[in-house]
Amino acid sequence: MRILMLAPLQKENFEKIEMSFLEDEFIYGDGHTVTQDMIDNCDVIVGNVADHVNLNRDNIQLMMLHSAGSDGYVKAGLLHPHTKLTNASGTYGKAIAEHTLGLILTLNKNIKTYIHHMDEHLWQSVSTGKELYQSTVAIIGLGDLGYELAKRLKAFDCHIIGVKRTLSPLPPCIDELYTTSHIDEVLPQADFVILALPQTRETIHMFDKKRLFLMKGDAVLINIGRGSAICTNDLIEVLETGHLYGVGLDVVEEEPLNQEHDLWDLKNVLITPHASGGYAWKSARDYFTDLVIRNLQHFKKGEELENEVDFVTGYRKVIKYK
Repeated sequence: MRILMLAPLQKENFEKIEMSFLEDEFIYGDGHTVTQDMIDNCDVIVGNVADHVNLNRDNIQLMMLHSAGSDGYVKAGLLHPHTKLTNASGTYGKAIAEHTLGLILTLNKNIKTYIHHMDEHLWQSVSTGKELYQSTVAIIGLGDLGYELAKRLKAFDCHIIGVKRTLSPLPPCIDELYTTSHIDEVLPQADFVILALPQTRETIHMFDKKRLFLMKGDAVLINIGRGSAICTNDLIEVLETGHLYGVGLDVVEEEPLNQEHDLWDLKNVLITPHASGGYAWKSARDYFTDLVIRNLQHFKKGEELENEVDFVTGYRKVIKYK
């Protein structure tokens, strides 16, 4: 089997995969410089590919994305009908959960203000703030990101309300579970609302002016999923009324965020440049490496693949909470 490796891993990760499949041939490249000839002469692709090549080829039996999002690859005709597709769900949850807690605590404890005070050599306390302890947290999107975060929030004795596309048995660490059809009933209850959504037709601008005003006036909104989930113009309008205690954004609608954008100047907004996940983190590299090995073994044995994507919904076919 010829395996085209495009994922942004390190040498030791590639070596671990190679040593697990000594009988197979590995070809290396990256998603932007890969050639059509490389695509046409492989059986499996590991990693994401830019749109300068044609992926609708009957030789490609399996494509394993190194991203959790698969919305760019489920479009009709992009892949050959018999090509199986998997995503990297599970890879980023730990790193993004840590980043999310950082955003929340920075907003809660006025760390952004204190950093400015440091620049001015100013010893001055701020009398306002929020506690995460025993608060109610609504996590919108209960895939890997949302669930890893829920597990960590339990250390703060939070009451966790999960919101997901389809109803399932109540996962561990989740106190209440609703489908997205009940989101408007959940929002007024939450002290913190965390968006961990993929991008689908249903999630684009899910948080418009109406929904943002359903949140508590002193609530905190965090987005670590897809920037398109929030209508940016509506968010700015809502914040300018004084509604919401603060907003933490690791993702925005248009990236990179324009230097002149109004979001930069809002005092209760904390922005990081889509930096919470990715292969800079060892936890991500190690998890994805092991996922590739497991799925290649499953594929060779004709077994069910982990994280196989449903081309109709764009979501994983099976989600397991551990």
